[in-house]
Amino acid sequence: MNCKSLLLAVALAAAVVPEASFAREAGVADGVVAKELLEEQFAGDPSKEVVTHTYSFPAGAMVPWHIHPDAHEIAYVLQGDFALEIEGHGRKSLKVGESFYLAPNLVHRGMNEGKEPVRLFVVRIKPKDKPLAVEVER
Repeated sequence: MNCKSLLLAVALAAAVVPEASFAREAGVADGVVAKELLEEQFAGDPSKEVVTHTYSFPAGAMVPWHIHPDAHEIAYVLQGDFALEIEGHGRKSLKVGESFYLAPNLVHRGMNEGKEPVRLFVVRIKPKDKPLAVEVER
């Protein structure tokens, strides 16, 4: 199975698998549910890994300002309208079917400013020895 097929299969599974509740991790606000779907070594570079998650944001939920240390992040909106704010770059509104890419170490936060839940599918390529997220004071 090629990488594109694998990502599509994981995204489809994320759309139908119910969320589980996890303890709060850095960069995730109370009420936001994170579910890890995959953690695998990045092919060709044993110092990196690929990690995928789904995130569910209830109405009004906002994650704190944070970074993903030296990690690339690609996200896809599965449900709802999501607002993404990147320090120095402003705010973007994203709808179902839209995606975004965050370069490593960009200070950002996300929020659900609507009345309906938001669900995201997120892929990160990160160094194995770094945390998934680190909150940043603003």
